[in-house]
Amino acid sequence: MKMATRLLGLFLLVGTMGIYAQKVDNGFSDQEFYFTAWGDVNKGKGKTKASVAEQKARLKRLADAGITDLLPNASTERLKELIPLAKEYGIRVHAWLWMMNIGGLEEARKHPEWYSVNALGQSCNEYDPYVSYYNFLSPFSEGAREFIKNRVKEKAAIPGVASVHFDYIRFVDVILGADLQKKYKHNGGPLVQDHIIDEYDFGYHPNARKQFKEMFGTDPMDLEDRAENPAWQQFRMNAITSLVDECVDICHEAGVATSAAVFPFPQLAREYVRQDWGHWKLDTFFPMAYKKDHQGNVNWVGFATQEGVRDMDPGQDLITGILTGHYGKNYEDFDKAIELAHKNGAKGISFFTAGSLDDKHLAIIKKYNKKYNGK
Repeated sequence: MKMATRLLGLFLLVGTMGIYAQKVDNGFSDQEFYFTAWGDVNKGKGKTKASVAEQKARLKRLADAGITDLLPNASTERLKELIPLAKEYGIRVHAWLWMMNIGGLEEARKHPEWYSVNALGQSCNEYDPYVSYYNFLSPFSEGAREFIKNRVKEKAAIPGVASVHFDYIRFVDVILGADLQKKYKHNGGPLVQDHIIDEYDFGYHPNARKQFKEMFGTDPMDLEDRAENPAWQQFRMNAITSLVDECVDICHEAGVATSAAVFPFPQLAREYVRQDWGHWKLDTFFPMAYKKDHQGNVNWVGFATQEGVRDMDPGQDLITGILTGHYGKNYEDFDKAIELAHKNGAKGISFFTAGSLDDKHLAIIKKYNKKYNGK
């Protein structure tokens, strides 16, 4: 099937795609509320690796507080090592996998046609928006899609993996959060994104332009309202959605659940990074409700959770993500963030990162684990 046909189907029927896909247990059904964390337990001093005894001690420390799931950004070999180790303490391990933003890998560099392209015709193979590691591939490149799906297939084949956890499954940020904008420059001056700037408006891969013109009779570059055109925006988002759904099918065929780190809530995700996750047939969403990125207070966590839960389908779950560093020594707000996530319909909360949780954080987690789960 040609990609243009597949995207047309998504454009018209995005809400009904994948209803016949095999369902698997996402692992978040046995208790009322789950405590999870991104990160690993293998970092020693400097660049050394922690001993097995040190790793076990860290796993026990997390498990004793009520944490049941870890999401490490790790190699396949490391995951095979960690999964049985964590299982001793009742902790599941998810394979955290970068998806579109993985173009720095040697195999990808051999294929410049795989990369995402902005409205100025600049490719992420040569141009780095914001930071040097932003090497995004294009969902309109068949080669890039196969490359990404093969990476997903490899992770899904790992014995005992709890889910394949998609990250960077989106376009380059069209707009950064208000606080993040202050950290970057544009043309030598402050970065002010009060409108869509061509350098950060991605999705103009030659295949995308060709397919859009075949469908609507117009090259998107010729649209008078190109930056704001809703059909052009949705067309690009559908390309990500179709790739997600194909990757979900790969995992489900292997009997493995799927999850993803996504932007805080669907409307923001669509506007900031062209990520339409409210229409994905994923099992579990981990929205990154990082309040300070958006000049929010702790109530941002509850708001983002409520908005995300509203867009989910039956059988899908949401685990609210918070960045521990945004709370510093404000343990009262850290406590409240957990309460707000639960109150607004989350199935759990995830902390970025496992290594940032101190004894006071863990004591608060333990308190809520007893309150919500009786443990």
